[in-house]
Order: sequence, then C-alpha cells, then structure tokens
Amino acid sequence: MTDNDDIFEPIKLDTHFEPESQLGFMRTLVDSTGDAIIVHEPDGRLVFYNLAAKNLLGLDDAGMHALPPYGWVGAASQQGAAGRLESILHEGKAVFASSVQRASGEVVPTEVYSSKLETERGPLVVAVIRDTSERAEAQEHLEYLAYHDALTGLSNRAALDSRLRIAIADAIRHGDLLMLAYVDLDHFKPVNDRFGHDAGDTALIEIGRRLVGSVRIQDVVARLGGDEFVVLLQRVESLDEVASIGDRLHNAICQPIMVGTGTVQIGASIGFSIFDPKEDDARRLLVKADMAMYEAKRDPYHSWLLYDASMGTIER
Repeated sequence: MTDNDDIFEPIKLDTHFEPESQLGFMRTLVDSTGDAIIVHEPDGRLVFYNLAAKNLLGLDDAGMHALPPYGWVGAASQQGAAGRLESILHEGKAVFASSVQRASGEVVPTEVYSSKLETERGPLVVAVIRDTSERAEAQEHLEYLAYHDALTGLSNRAALDSRLRIAIADAIRHGDLLMLAYVDLDHFKPVNDRFGHDAGDTALIEIGRRLVGSVRIQDVVARLGGDEFVVLLQRVESLDEVASIGDRLHNAICQPIMVGTGTVQIGASIGFSIFDPKEDDARRLLVKADMAMYEAKRDPYHSWLLYDASMGTIER
C-alpha cells in the first residue's frame, strides 16, 4: 500500500448508535435534504414527510396530518395519479412532472421521483419531490427572449416570420385581406449622435409603444432591428383602410418624444404590401413592403406608399 492509499479507504460509519439515536440521526439526515420527501400508502394516505415537504407545502405538522389522501398534489395532476401509481407499483419506480398545492393556494410545478418500498405492512410509495418553478421561469424567460426584441419587448423577426406564415394560411383559407406595413424611421441617427444611445433607445421604445397603440389587438408589431419595424395587419376590411392606417402610423411616430430634459422629433417612411394568394409567400410580401417603403423615402410628397408593379419586381 502506498502512502496515499488510505484516502481511498471506505469511510466506516459508527454503527453503535442506540435505537433512539439512530432514529434521531436518520430524521436529521432526511430533514437536511433540500428536496421534499413524502412516503404514502398506495391509497394516498400520508405515512412520513420531511422538513422540506412541510416548507414546500407551506404547512405545519398539524396541517400535514390533516391532509386528505393525495392532498398535497395539485388538482390538475391528480387526474393522472391512478395511472402513475399503477406504473410505480408494477415497474417499481417512475419519474414524472407534477405539481403540488401550497396552503396559500399557489400551484408549484414539480418533478417527482417515485419508487415502491416493500414493508411488513405492505407496499409504500416513496416520492422525492423537487420544486422546478425556477427552472420553469427560466425556460419561460428564454422562450420569451427567443421571440421578442430585447429593447422594446415587441415581436422579433423570428416571431414575425411565424405569425406571418399563420396569417397567410388563414387568409388563404378564409379569403381575408392581409396587409403588411414596413416602417423605416427618418432622421433617427442624429438622435443617437446628439443625445446618445440611451436617448435613441428611449425613442425606439416609445415609437414601439405608439405603433402598438395605433393598431388593433389582432395585429402584430415587430422590430426587425435598428430603426426598422413591421406591422402585420390581419383581416383588413378593404383597401380603403390603407390611407387611414398609413396616416395613423405616420402621425403617431412624428409626435415629439421626450428624451432626458428635451424633445426630439422623428419621421418615418412606410411601405404597404397586400397579400396576393396567387403569387405571394411570406418573403415576397415582406420584400414588396420594403420596396414600397424605399419609394416612399425617395418621394418628397408621400410619407407612405402602397406597392404596385411600377416599383419593380421582386427578382430585380
């Protein structure tokens, strides 16, 4: 044996505890774990629980003892309890997502590791319950970031692409009029140059808020990046609405914006495209609106324009 071999020797536990001391030691050991542990009869009657279980449920000992069978399980999760129990008793163990009902009424998402324990009194079920609410919140936050612009909270390009494809399918199915507005801000760069990027961010957030306030709840406002926005207008009544929508969006953007102790005024060029089921897909609809927006930017008399064939083809 080398000098370091002793560090690999197994640790020998003191086995000379008195029965009462052993019981106390085991209780302390079980209470020291961060996961809730509940032991119950197959019919759901509570047999044993640890400190973490009380903390998770927000109950004291009296409250734990007063729980009805499976009373710690959230109402939505109780519906599948019979099937999970059958699996545990047959297979010996199971891992599944569930929820618990706290004393406050709050439902907490959990992950449960259950196993069957054979005893003299018959089989018991040992459930190790882990609170996954923080994990669920983190996942929800990641999903939010994946489909929302970090600065304005508006839909981002990925979300717009998804919503646009759904809207196109609905327009084809129901014969609805679908329209896209491509918005590019004018005179925005001087705001950053003169007042700084924080002021520019403030202006972008405010413009996003105004665009949302200028359209209906079923419409989608997205920021593509920089100073470019797209508005997806679904189930438009008629082409006559283009003028009122264009003026409304432009006027909302052009109102003075407070930045710091002063105000700035930003303009916008807007291009509209109308979905044609015979030739358009999501990309063509977006490119048409983009081309109309550039024509509006070059036109000194119009703040918005509707795409027509005179502006060129998509291939060009």
